[in-house]
Amino acid sequence: MLEETLYSRYYSYLDKTYFEFILCPKIDKIERIECDIRRHKVYASALNYDGHHNGVNDKINIILIDTPEHGVKINKVTIQKSISEKEFTFI
Repeated sequence: MLEETLYSRYYSYLDKTYFEFILCPKIDKIERIECDIRRHKVYASALNYDGHHNGVNDKINIILIDTPEHGVKINKVTIQKSISEKEFTFI
């Protein structure tokens, strides 16, 4: 539940190009920036909705910074093509 809540918070900052990446949201890692509990580097991922119907998903990987001064800044977005949902659960 926590992962879904955090992912939904950051999902709204993504470009509309990535609107279908809503399945199996994961927060892969959270790192504090300079040991500050209010500043984080977040690594997140999810699968695309279309893959749910055909068995072959695309996976989005997101790296972002979340700080009180600057809010959420998306640093990097990559897409892995043709990953099975079963494979995703073990990553």
